[in-house]
Amino acid sequence: MILYKYRSDSKYTEAIFSDRKVWLSTASQLNDPFECSIQEIAAEWIDKRVEEGMQAAMAGFALMAIRSIESRKGFYGLSPKQTKDLIDRIGKHKNLEPAYNEMRKFVKSKTGMFPKDLRATFRDIDKQLNNVGIFSLSSNPSQQLMWAHYADQSRGLAIGFETTAGSKLSNPRHCLKVTYSNNLPAFSGDGLIVESSFTIGSHGMNHNRTISFNDPTFRSAVSTKSESWSYEEEWRYVEESAGSYDHPGPLKEIIFGLNCRNEIIGKYLRLSNLHIPHSVSFKKIAKVDNTNQIQLTPMTEDEIQSYSASA
Repeated sequence: MILYKYRSDSKYTEAIFSDRKVWLSTASQLNDPFECSIQEIAAEWIDKRVEEGMQAAMAGFALMAIRSIESRKGFYGLSPKQTKDLIDRIGKHKNLEPAYNEMRKFVKSKTGMFPKDLRATFRDIDKQLNNVGIFSLSSNPSQQLMWAHYADQSRGLAIGFETTAGSKLSNPRHCLKVTYSNNLPAFSGDGLIVESSFTIGSHGMNHNRTISFNDPTFRSAVSTKSESWSYEEEWRYVEESAGSYDHPGPLKEIIFGLNCRNEIIGKYLRLSNLHIPHSVSFKKIAKVDNTNQIQLTPMTEDEIQSYSASA
């Protein structure tokens, strides 16, 4: 299968050939930023995990305090009586959240740092979602709206990348077919796959938790769009962060728009010949006689030579 990137003529399009790189944008840089979020999809599960984490933190804090009283050892510099007064004061809160907040403030007052807040981990989920790098492609190279919207009113071109074995486009981790639905993506009932990592900073070891790039709910959020976009027949090449990456598959085809100027065609024929180390097929968009439809037409060798000479 070949997947197509519709482009207008620009220095950035030229760089796809000369640098053999593509740029993966974040969601906020796309025309259709995500309308859903992990927090919307998995709200109930997240609330439960946050509550369980806060309860566990409070239980651990209380246990440490009680053991310090029993052993007559200091607890954050407090005497046993002061420690008991602290536990009693925190325990008077009727709700978990204010008790948890007071515990965290106390630890900061004694150490200069807040303990890790589980709530922050889940607040950052959507930030992680919006940091994903996305390169949008289409399986349809003759969609008139796509030529109008993304290829400068058919004055540009469509660049075809092949989903060959071993390429990123053949890897389901990196190539997602977009699902079109007016409903939020389904939440995987097994929960979110969370990955942990540890880093050493100026304040000691930090424990970082992120949603796995392979998590089904995370991937659904990345690849679900409203049905109003279904005409795009989109696939997405994705990486964990935005930026410049090698071609996700061999650049195998170039299609020139109906209104693409001769010198632009010649330029990209030359760029392809100079920088793409394998054969590339060239086509043009043409009108279907007596209709308002378009079709793909292979370019002949004579045409290729003629356009190349005009570059």
